[in-house]
Parts: sequence; C-alpha cells; structure tokens
Amino acid sequence: MKSSEEDLETLTNHNHPNKIMDDYDLYNRNSDDQFNNLLELASYICECDLAFISFIEDNRQEIRFAKGFAPLVISLNETVCKVTIEEKQFLQIANIQTHPKTKFLCENKNIPLKFYAGIPLISKAQVIGTLCVCSEIEKVLNTAQITSFNALSAQVLNVLELRKRNIQKHQSNKITDDYNILFNSSPDLICILNDKVEITSINNTSLQIFGYHPEECIGLNISEFIVKEDKKSVLELAARNLKNKIKNFEVETRIKSKNNEIKWISWNAVTKARRWYIIGREITKQKEILKNLNQLSTVASKINNGVVISKPDGEVIWVNHAFTKITGFNLNDLTNKKLGDVIVGKETNKEIVVKARKETENKKSFAIELLAYKKDGQEIWLSIHNTIILDIKGEVESLIEIIIDVTKRKESEKQLELLSLVASKTNNGVCICDENGEVNWINEALENILGYSNEEVIGYKLGDIVKGKETDKQLLELVREEALKHKPYTIELKVYKKDGTEVWLSISNTPLHDEAKNQYHQIEIITDVTNRKQIEIQLLASKEEALQLSKAKETFISIMSHEIRTPLNAVIGLSNILNEEEKLETQVQSINLLKFSADNLLNLINDILDFSKIEVGKMELENKRLSVRDLLKDIVNTFAFKIKEKDISITYFVSDKIPDLIRGDKTRLYQILVNLINNAIKFTEHGSISIEVNLLEAQHQKINLQFKIKDTGIGIAEAKLDSIFEPFTQAETNTSRKYGGSGLGLSISQKLITLYGGEISVASTLGKGTEFTFNLIFNEFKEGIHTDTMVTPEVIKNINAKILVVDDNDINTLLARKVLTKYGLTVTTTDSGFNAIELLKTQAFDLVLMDVHMPDMNGYETTKKIRQQPEEYYKKLPIIALTASILEDNLDEIEACGMNDFQLKPFKPEELMTKIKIHLNA
Repeated sequence: MKSSEEDLETLTNHNHPNKIMDDYDLYNRNSDDQFNNLLELASYICECDLAFISFIEDNRQEIRFAKGFAPLVISLNETVCKVTIEEKQFLQIANIQTHPKTKFLCENKNIPLKFYAGIPLISKAQVIGTLCVCSEIEKVLNTAQITSFNALSAQVLNVLELRKRNIQKHQSNKITDDYNILFNSSPDLICILNDKVEITSINNTSLQIFGYHPEECIGLNISEFIVKEDKKSVLELAARNLKNKIKNFEVETRIKSKNNEIKWISWNAVTKARRWYIIGREITKQKEILKNLNQLSTVASKINNGVVISKPDGEVIWVNHAFTKITGFNLNDLTNKKLGDVIVGKETNKEIVVKARKETENKKSFAIELLAYKKDGQEIWLSIHNTIILDIKGEVESLIEIIIDVTKRKESEKQLELLSLVASKTNNGVCICDENGEVNWINEALENILGYSNEEVIGYKLGDIVKGKETDKQLLELVREEALKHKPYTIELKVYKKDGTEVWLSISNTPLHDEAKNQYHQIEIITDVTNRKQIEIQLLASKEEALQLSKAKETFISIMSHEIRTPLNAVIGLSNILNEEEKLETQVQSINLLKFSADNLLNLINDILDFSKIEVGKMELENKRLSVRDLLKDIVNTFAFKIKEKDISITYFVSDKIPDLIRGDKTRLYQILVNLINNAIKFTEHGSISIEVNLLEAQHQKINLQFKIKDTGIGIAEAKLDSIFEPFTQAETNTSRKYGGSGLGLSISQKLITLYGGEISVASTLGKGTEFTFNLIFNEFKEGIHTDTMVTPEVIKNINAKILVVDDNDINTLLARKVLTKYGLTVTTTDSGFNAIELLKTQAFDLVLMDVHMPDMNGYETTKKIRQQPEEYYKKLPIIALTASILEDNLDEIEACGMNDFQLKPFKPEELMTKIKIHLNA
C-alpha cells in the first residue's frame, strides 16, 4: 500500500489523458481494490460474467475498472453506454444485436454479447461515467436486481466522492503545511488581528521582534507594542483610511520589545471582514543607515571640500556642490565617466593618474596632488584623497574622493621658493620665522646688519637676541600678539648689534597661511634706518626749536602789541575827545595831525599783528554770510572823503551772475579790498580807480569770484613786480617816506588770498597805472549754516544803563568814562578785580568792561570769581573783555572764564557801543 505522499507523487507525475480520472485519483493503483470489489458485487447481483466502470471525457470512454476483460479506451460512439448517457437513467437491453438503438453497433462485427445493463454516474448534474454489466446470454433483470444495481451505482459515486474529498483534504493539508512553513520561516512579522486589534495569530518572528513567543502574543493588543509618541499618529491614520474606505495602508513606527529595546518597524496592513492582516518588517538598521547617509550627505553637501563618489570601475555616480564650485563640473558632466579622464589637460602629469588607478586596482587608497583643469579651461591644483570602500566579501564597493583646491598654496610655495632665491641676494635683511616667531633662516644681508650668523639665531626669537636697554619692549610684545592673530605689521625699533652698537631697524612682518588659514611662516623684511632716524631726530629737535621760537615770537608780539596799544589807546581816545570838543582854530590842524598819526600807528600795529598771526598759522577764516555788492558799496563810501581830496573818481561793477548772498570771511575780504583800494588811492593823483567782480565758476557748492582793482596811478617798474608782495617791501625806496605805510599791506593781502584758496597777480606800466587781479573761492549760501546777526556801527545815544569799568590804568578809565557818558551811560570805574567784586555786591550794574591785564588779580580770575557767586545775577551779567592784544589762546581763555565778548584797544567809540548795545539787548 502506497503512502499518501507516494499517491500524491503518482497523481502528480502520471501523464493523464482523462481529467475526471485525475480528479478522483483513479490512475493510482490503490483504487483497484475498492472498485474491483464493487464490480464483483455487480456481477453477482445481475448474474453476469462481465462488469465494468468507465469514465467519459471528450466523447471518449475509458474503461478503468473491468471484470471479465482488460481495461480499454474506446470511442463513445462505438459503445452502448452512449445510449445510457444520453438517456441519463438506468438502461437494460436483452439483446443488443437486435435492439433498434444498438444493433448497428454489432453489424459486421463479431460481438458475442447480447445482454447489457448500465446506469450513468452523475456528479453535480454531470455524467462522469457509467456502471455496466454484460452477458453473452439474452436476459432481463428483475426488479430486485435493478434496485440493487441502482444502489450499487450510488455506492460507486460515494466511493468516488470520498476519494475526491480525501484528495482535497490531502491537498489542503499540504497547503496548510506549506503555509505554516512559509508563515513561520518568514523574517517578517505576520499576524492576524480581530476588530479590537487583538492578535489572533502570529508567526515565530514575534520572538525576534517583540521578544515574546507566539503563544504569549495571542490576545494582546498590538498597539501595546508601539511607542507612545507614534501610537496616536497610527490610530489616526487607520481611522482616516477606514473612513475613506481605504482597505490597506503602510506606516512606519517604533516599537518597544520585551527588553525595552526600541526598534523601527515598517507595517503593511489590510483589513477584510472585520479582521486585520498585518506584515511588519524591522527596518532599524535601514533607519540608522539612512540617518547616517543623510548626515553624511548633509556634511558632504555643506563642506567646502569637494566630494566625489564613484563605482568600482571609477565611473562617477555623485558629486557635491563644493566640487562643482571648485571645478565647474556638475554630475551631468561626469556621469558614466572617470574623474581622471575629465579633469586632465595639456600640462597634467598623466603618469600620476595611471599610478593612482593601479593603486585602486590593488584595493589601496591613495593621496595625490594634480595639476588639473576646470570646466572653463582654467588651471587648478587639486589635492585628491582617495578612500576604497570594500564590501563584506572584500571586493571594491565604491570609491570616495575628497577634493581640495590647493592652487593658492601651490602659488605660495612657488612664491616662497622665488622669495628664498631673492632673499638670499637682496641688500635688505630677510628673516623667515615659524608660526611662533622662532627663526628658521636669515639672509647674508641681515647677518651683516646685526653681526649674528644664521646658526646663532636659528630656533630663537630674533627680538629676544637683539633687544637692549633702550628697546621699546612694550611695542615688541604688542606686534608679537598681532602676529599670533595673523595680522601683518610694520614697526621701527631700536635694537643692538652683536658688538653692542645701537641700530634702528624698519621691520615689515607678513604672515603666510596655508589653505586652512594656519600660519606656518612669518616673513620679515628688515632695513637698517639708523641714518634716517638720526636725521629725523635732528629734524624733530629743529622743529621743536622752531615751534618754541615761533611761540616766543607770538608772545613777544602780543606783549609788544599790548604795551604799545595801551598808551596808544590814550592818544587815540584823547584825540577823538579833543576833536569833538570846542577848540581854537589854531588847534584844529594840530589835533587832526595828532589823530592821523595815531591812526597810522594803529594800522601799522594791526598789520604787524595780522602778519604775525598768518606766519604762525593762527589765522582761520570764518564762514558767514556776506553780500559782495553791499560790502563794495560800504567800502567805496568809506573812501569817499579821501578821493575828494584828489582829482580822481572811484567806480565798481559786480556781475549779475554773482548770487546776492554767499558764505565766507567778510572781515578778511574787507581787509584785502581795503588794502588794495587804499594802495590805489595812495598812488593815484589824477584819473580813476575801478573795481570789477566777475563769476569764474560755480559748481559743487563752491563760488569762484575774480576781483580786479585798476588805477591810473604812478605804476610799478617791471623789475619790481616780483618783489612787491614781500613783507616790508616798497616799489621804490622813497615810497614809505612820501606815501607812508609799513610795506605789509600787499604781503598780508597775498597771504589772506592764499588762505582763501585763491591767487593774486599784478600787471603795471610805469607812469600809466596798475591792475591787481585775484580770485577767491566762497561757499554757496544756505540757510541755517553759521547764521550770524549783522550789526552795523551807528551812533547810539541815550541808553539808560549802568556800566562798571575795571582797569588799573587811570587814562583808560578816564577815556572810557568820557566816551560812555557821551552816550548817556552811567559809568563807575575801579582799578582792581577785588574792588570790582565788592562793588558788584553792593551795586547793581547792567554790564562790566573788564581789562584782562591787571596786577594781583587779572581780568580772567576776576570774571571766574564773579561767575562763581551763587546768585543768578552774577551768572547772567554781561562782561566784555578790554584787551590790547588778542591771540587764539586769549580767545579760549576769554570763553573759558565766562566772559561774553571782547573789545580790542584802542577802540572806536561806535564799535564799543555796538557791542554794548548787543549785550544789553540780549
């Protein structure tokens, strides 16, 4: 008896022409006994010698089981069974040779059979075969035989169906076994869940993933394994899919195993008939790999170095952005190509490429430096570090190459090589140090400068060797700190030679860096500047001496100006008073002569003071608004009385192109014009004087004006034209005696014009006249810039105010009293600062005129003490300084002590009264 496995093998391997017999496994020999017994019973019941069971398919009858003859296969059309099948019921024929439905089958054939009885075998309404009995004797079955024969056919069908079910069961068991083998041998987790997502079935992989045996998992809710942070999103996704009638979905979550290990699982879920069919695959390693790859990709894409990944054969499969930035080649340029084939060029050493590829073939990494070419054809030096990645079998899996642009370093090395050659030949000292400033090498020139040999200084800081008593060690430490910060510097330092001789060195330090900005060399160019420094020291001493002389000169002029102006103040003041008082006719000429001489002396002093201020650079130009037209009008009117005494006329012209208002120093322009016009009047006896002003240029907020002063006077000899601007110089030796003057007017005018940024020239013909031409540069007038109040001198009378005059000179106080009382002011005088403070405590004054030069307590000290008084009255009381000398330092001191203004002595009464009025009104 064959086993079920052998039966299955027989069924599977037999070449079966009949499917029905296959379905019932009738080709298997184990079926013979079952059906042969049934045929014996049929033969017995029907009292027939012959019996058989046949199966029908495709108009073919195959007699599988037979009693009394051998099984055979015949055409259905040639058998009596065809009639049985057609009628689909029990059929018996007493004599088939005479029966009308069968006799044709026997014609011309030697068929000994006469009796036939058959019944169709019907399964699921389909005739699958027949059960038949035959005999050579003509006969008819009785009712009992027919009934038994029918029952027997049913038994045949039962046996057939039983065999079919056994086959199906065997196949099902086989499938189940296969499923179980497949189910439990799968590396993926497979489980079935009920509608409460409880595990009803799970494979053996649960032990590997969850840490639980399958039987431990049954009944557990699968969500218990999912980490808390992921559970909500999974449930929301499942609910959303079910709502949208989506039966399957994929999701990745983390689970916690029995030993609290966190794992990543990729789930594939399908729902059907309120059950869930789940497949889970662990992807923890893939997640880690992906994370590492993402990190590696991020790093590779962000670093400044190029990264190239190639296949084992060298064909490029990936490049980062930095590589494209370095070379210009992108991935499309390199796909299916080898890096070495793309970046090489005319000057590339291809032997290096060949050797590198041999290293790769031998599974060895390499590092090379190669002269390559960018996409645009430009040469570039690349440092290429190649790393071989091997698989678990030890075969090359991929190639990773790190690409660094070392062009600048190569250029630096080339320059350093050239520098070394030059440094060894130059006359300047050259010192090459390491990053810490320790000497690597000095050239022969530096050996000659310092007296130290190269061997004596190597490994030391040069500054430590040559520094000495007068070396600026603080400066030395400072520049060393700068060098550590990779900053260049240039210094001059006093050091000492080997023999102790002092030497001044100019040291220019330049740091050289590699590609990573790491300092690896300091280059110092050292020059002996001892001679120059000695000259500079001498020049500084000379300059200091000149400054001291200039200061002494300035102080001398200030003192002399004060000493001369103080008595001159009395002379001019008294002459003004005498001129205004009643006088005898015989006194008029004397008084006028006195006044004229005093005014000339004052002008001479003013010229000398202005010249001195210009010489020492103390004069600065103001930037106040002015009108050229108004200024010329005032000047011409001022000279009206002078030209009446002579047979001359004076005219002026101002171009319409010149703006009404400009900005500049009105006082200095007035001084220049008055000097030149005064000269023209002085040297012209008959004829005319003309003044003309034109616009030369107006741009960039600057106004360039040209002034011309032309006269018909005595003229200047051509030989004297070059010297007339020199100080204390006159065109002729007798000019000063005949016409007066200091010889400073033109010199001062020229220097003022130069301060203005202009130039002056002169054209003259002896005996016919002279023309001075100069240009000055002014600023455009804009409101709000240096706004000033224009105050014109006028006769001011009947001012009701109390004035305190503080001056130690009795003549000055007398003059002040006479001048001020004439304008209706009440005047009190005192000769010291102490008395002035006491008077202010007992009397109320509206203004103080304070002399700055007084014994015991000068005007500055007195003013400070007044301002220090607590009452508001002392802080607001106007105080005007009276001084015979004013320099820039004096102005600073006047402002610092709290004075409101100053008045230069000697003063014109209307000038002083104008200032008094301004401060009283304020």
